[in-house]
Amino acid sequence: MNAARVWLRALAVTAAVASNVLAQLASAMTGDYGPRPQGIGWAIVFVAVAIVYVVCGVVAWRIVRNPVPGWLMVGAALFWSAGAWYPLARGAGGAWPLLAAVTDFWAVLVGVLVLCYPTGRLSSRFDRVVVITLGIAFLLRFLGVLLASSPTAADCGCVPNAYAVMPSADADYWFGVGWRLAGLGLMLTVAARLAVRWFTSSLPARRVSFVMPLALVLWCYGTVQDSVSFTLGWESGWLQFVPPVAIALIPPAFVGGVLYARGLRSRVADLVIVARDKVDRALWESSLARTLHDSSLRVFWWDERAGRYETSDGTPIEDLRGAARPGRTRPGRSTLPIDSADGPIALIEHDVALGQDDRLLDAVSSALLLSVDNDRLRGRLEQTIQELRESRLRIVEEGYLARRRLERDLHDGSQQQLVSLAISLRIATAKAEAAGNTEVTRDLERASAQLADALRELRELARGIHPTVLTDGDLQSALEELAQRAHTPVEVRVDTDGRLPSVVEETIYFCVSECLTNAAKHAEAASCSVTVERSGDTVSVVVTDDGRGGARVEPGGGLEGVRDRVEAVGGRARFASPDGAGTRIELVIPLVAPQQDESGQAEADAAGADAEAAEAEPR
Repeated sequence: MNAARVWLRALAVTAAVASNVLAQLASAMTGDYGPRPQGIGWAIVFVAVAIVYVVCGVVAWRIVRNPVPGWLMVGAALFWSAGAWYPLARGAGGAWPLLAAVTDFWAVLVGVLVLCYPTGRLSSRFDRVVVITLGIAFLLRFLGVLLASSPTAADCGCVPNAYAVMPSADADYWFGVGWRLAGLGLMLTVAARLAVRWFTSSLPARRVSFVMPLALVLWCYGTVQDSVSFTLGWESGWLQFVPPVAIALIPPAFVGGVLYARGLRSRVADLVIVARDKVDRALWESSLARTLHDSSLRVFWWDERAGRYETSDGTPIEDLRGAARPGRTRPGRSTLPIDSADGPIALIEHDVALGQDDRLLDAVSSALLLSVDNDRLRGRLEQTIQELRESRLRIVEEGYLARRRLERDLHDGSQQQLVSLAISLRIATAKAEAAGNTEVTRDLERASAQLADALRELRELARGIHPTVLTDGDLQSALEELAQRAHTPVEVRVDTDGRLPSVVEETIYFCVSECLTNAAKHAEAASCSVTVERSGDTVSVVVTDDGRGGARVEPGGGLEGVRDRVEAVGGRARFASPDGAGTRIELVIPLVAPQQDESGQAEADAAGADAEAAEAEPR
């Protein structure tokens, strides 16, 4: 908001308040109230009405996007004071006719305010016709009073009208009667129309579209009372306070309705929380209907594959009678299309009353778009994570196959050649011994011993690359072999009811091997236990020791390697190692079958069929 607009509004507010306060002070000081009610009570009520309009006008400038309602309220407060200034200006022939002519202009502004609720715009043709008719009626009265009103000095105590071209002593009376009848007729028409709309509409229309029936009813009564008092000279007594009270209720009702709509917008934001995990279509529809107090609200979702809108349960709207269609609405209903850069998302069919608040509909659109975008991003993220898991699993499987191929190559290649060399050395040793060549015999025996050591190291290397016992035996025999090689007593219990996927067995083998090594090397344990149990689609491995505890997962450490191996196959690892109370390592691994191609499966089968020829050789 620029500075000029702020100063203009501040000037208008100041003028409206000052005009009403000064008019009452001047009337009290001069004792000249004219035909209006007198007394301190009336003065307070008179000024209070103006202040209510001014305050509500300032609030309307802040909460209503259109500035028109605020100006209508402040303008009504300003012209409200004309009735008090008129008796004080009767001595000026150029002033009192103008004041008398605009005395009821505040009513025109209030009527327009009622019709433009809550957006500040005249939304229907009927409203525009009423405003035009009201403007013509006021213009006729204004010109009639200005050009013809010439009451006698005895009747009004005023000087002659400086603008009267057709002076008439009765003009003011008859123009006043005509204006009041016309205004009363228009007001009753508007009130009747809005009352019928309010009583026959749905709940959101009652709460949002029109929230001032009491004010209008009281205003109609006040207008009738004022017309009767003016025409018949009836003294209404304390009932004279009913019209200003009714008039004062209009702007608070306007502002209250707008604030109620804003409250709905804030509640719409809570719909994002409803769909924070996933856009549940039925839940979103019911939550939106409950938030907007529109039980008949429907949400139709766009099916991109079928190219059509459908209900939350998947029924195409073409199969529903009376359902919304893009570009077509039912009586009393309106549709709100929700679109994104990727195309249509949904179509919301709602009570037409909700369409009067474009900010409310913007909030609904934003909430649904945000929920759908969150759902899409969540779906993409989950897909990416799943692809990452599958990719990591494929890498693990490829590593598994590569190690089996390497172990097989060592077994069938280098190891077999060394075994053949060992046999040849034995034969040569026997021949040298038979020939009595002691020196050659000793050299050949030394070479055979070195060759045996090389074979032993090669077997250990092959076992570290891929445990042959897993190929020839099963997981239990492989873990029992680890237990036999361990430096501490190890109790092994395996309950898997058959073989596990090769990748899972290899992962368990190397993880248990690392845990037993740590127990002997760092924990100074006296005993260990290994338990493997299968439960449905998962297998759990628990390795415990009675060592000193205090084990921690550190970068580059053995426990981090255990965790990485388990997570690579989609599992999880938990470590518990309190100081002085031993260590417990629990691994939970899903039983996911390796995704191998035909060549990989053939290689695995071939590796599984290899014989360990070198096992029969001496070490």
